[in-house]
Amino acid sequence: MTGQQDSPQRSSFFGDNALKLGVFCLNVSGGMMLSGASKPTLDWDENVSVATAADAAGWEFLLPIGRWRGHGGKYNANAEQYECFTWAAAMAALTRRIQVFATCHVPIYHPMLAAKLSATIDNISGGRFGLNIVSGWNAAEFGMFGIEQLPHDDRYLMSAEWLEIMESLWVKHGELDYQGRFYTVEKGYLEPKTVQQRPVIVAAGQSPAGLDFGITHADYCFVGSDNWDLLEQTMQRCKTHAAGLNREFNALTFCTVVVKDTEAEAKRYFEWYVDELGDLETAQRLANNIISGGAQALPPELVAKRARAYVAGWGALPLVGTAEQVADQLTRLSGMGIGGAALGWLDYTEGMDRFNAEVMPLLHQAGLRTDTRSLS
Repeated sequence: MTGQQDSPQRSSFFGDNALKLGVFCLNVSGGMMLSGASKPTLDWDENVSVATAADAAGWEFLLPIGRWRGHGGKYNANAEQYECFTWAAAMAALTRRIQVFATCHVPIYHPMLAAKLSATIDNISGGRFGLNIVSGWNAAEFGMFGIEQLPHDDRYLMSAEWLEIMESLWVKHGELDYQGRFYTVEKGYLEPKTVQQRPVIVAAGQSPAGLDFGITHADYCFVGSDNWDLLEQTMQRCKTHAAGLNREFNALTFCTVVVKDTEAEAKRYFEWYVDELGDLETAQRLANNIISGGAQALPPELVAKRARAYVAGWGALPLVGTAEQVADQLTRLSGMGIGGAALGWLDYTEGMDRFNAEVMPLLHQAGLRTDTRSLS
């Protein structure tokens, strides 16, 4: 039964847990890692089992990554992908309380289409849909659609216009006429409306223009780093930026997780799939050419450092150690003011099971979790 039919309960995303937990990158082969140890193909049954286990344990959200092609190289990581809106619709029908996001590349989806897709999934879920907005960065993927990327700051101006149209369609009855710099809508129409007045909006982007957009238009900004000190510096910079806009700053981050019986075992496992089986060459290309916008002046040591972080999990913060150490690390994230973490594992099934069994009780003891369903 669908979430709407089964129970109109409020989404777990709006619960009382101090640190929200989400599942990240479940919808692509290889997940978060550029490693030969990752699964090279998608498994829908695993997607369903992991998502429903997270839902049953009281996790707050499912967040897919928007990918349209693999990254090439030795393993062609992410070569298989479930499209985010259709994936989210299926997940919404199979779950009861967890918030289900779609990641949307703004230039690929016209706001009329994105508004309709969003409203449909929000109705399927009974008001549990969320939208992760990506303004654009991957030229190779956009080229598949014949789309040329705009100059950096213009991408966020386009996203603001795109979201303005969608928000109008979600709440205003009758027809919408809109004339902007990037979009024209003539007699736009949308029924049914979203169940929520406005789905939860998440946005990434750490440039001044990206932060302006995220802080002004989104409910949460997606921040990340593979380094604790840099993450703390980023949080402080973002809070200062938000204060300058007279806004609060709400943040989500993303992490890869390895939980083993000992710290040494966890570190050895991490080094095995990152340093021994990682596709460092492809990661260096991504770091130097795509993420950096093609700048060739990046110092080699910076490229190498970024590349290893991309192999390990797209630059995510690695949480590696015993259950106690991982719980302490998540507590530290919460102490920075981060409201939630989207997590990924080399093996999602084993990772979810072990996290729920070993880490979750410790998060309850630390006061970060109050939902007792995760302990059942």
